[in-house]
Amino acid sequence: MRITASVVLALVFTGFVHAAGIPLDQERSSLKFTGHAFLHDFNGEAKEFSGSAAVDPQKPELITAARIEIVAAKMTTFESGRDHNMFQWLHVDTIPGITFELTHVISMDGKAATATKTHPAKFLVSGNFTLNKITTPLQTEVLGWREGKWLVITGNTQVDTADHGLPIIKQYFMTVDKEVDVNFRLVFDLSRDPRISAGP
Repeated sequence: MRITASVVLALVFTGFVHAAGIPLDQERSSLKFTGHAFLHDFNGEAKEFSGSAAVDPQKPELITAARIEIVAAKMTTFESGRDHNMFQWLHVDTIPGITFELTHVISMDGKAATATKTHPAKFLVSGNFTLNKITTPLQTEVLGWREGKWLVITGNTQVDTADHGLPIIKQYFMTVDKEVDVNFRLVFDLSRDPRISAGP
């Protein structure tokens, strides 16, 4: 199907006119990660992060763009010595932030307008993930639903730290895997935009 440049421009400008910025609620959200090492895994969590999303007020269950920013120095693996090594590895003094910028969403399954926690809608999301000042494309499946004024997005993905120029950690007989599993629950506050109805 052929789309002319004028139609594309019309769609883009319409999106900007109707887009509503809604903030991430950190208290209701979570960003957790699991590292894999020889003989054991270890869990971690981001303690300070922020973000916002753009939605159409007429269809607030559909996110069209989003940006998440993580304060690297506020991440923890719940062990001070390991955290110290992680901060050095991530160069948090000179590279304080980790970001993800959503650029594209494809609906895969379910109806977003009526999705619930027990029957969520499924989406394929794509974007750019920046770690250690190196940006790589990231694509993953997510689940989404609306709970009154809250728009909830959950999912899992995997980050290859070697793709971001970070060395493989080796200490004594232990080697930490370059791939880190990330689990996220992102909750956006729709009530912050007066054009969006209270919803179900």
